[in-house]
Amino acid sequence: MKLDSKIPWYPWVIKGEVKGYALVYKGDLTFVTVRGAGYEVPCYEPLRSLALIKHFLDGKPLRMVPPQK
Repeated sequence: MKLDSKIPWYPWVIKGEVKGYALVYKGDLTFVTVRGAGYEVPCYEPLRSLALIKHFLDGKPLRMVPPQK
């Protein structure tokens, strides 16, 4: 697609645990990976799937891990 990234790869978290990684392109298109899931994410990781759907429907970005000092 040759899109420029707005926010480079970052880990996203639920309850303080890294659940996957995300990349945000200019125009706010977000590509997300889910740790520990196969191609049927809702079957393998239902909590993570629900979090992705809720963030999408609410129009909120995924929570990022604070940068390490």
